[in-house]
Amino acid sequence: MNIIIEILGISSLGFIFSSVVTPMLPQKIKVKPFTCESCMSWWIAIGYFNIEFGILAIIPAAICYVVASLIWKL
Repeated sequence: MNIIIEILGISSLGFIFSSVVTPMLPQKIKVKPFTCESCMSWWIAIGYFNIEFGILAIIPAAICYVVASLIWKL
């Protein structure tokens, strides 16, 4: 149950960061990982889950990527 909450939280965090914070950044920093909701969620999840799962962090990070895409389409 905790992993589901973490995945939803990280996906939401990536979406909020790229939607709200990125427009306030300077033009030189507005590149792909910061402007794409799914990409931002992927990189946040890789960093977070790497501490917990090691190389297996790819699996929950991929789920975060998909959930962030679904949140964006809602």
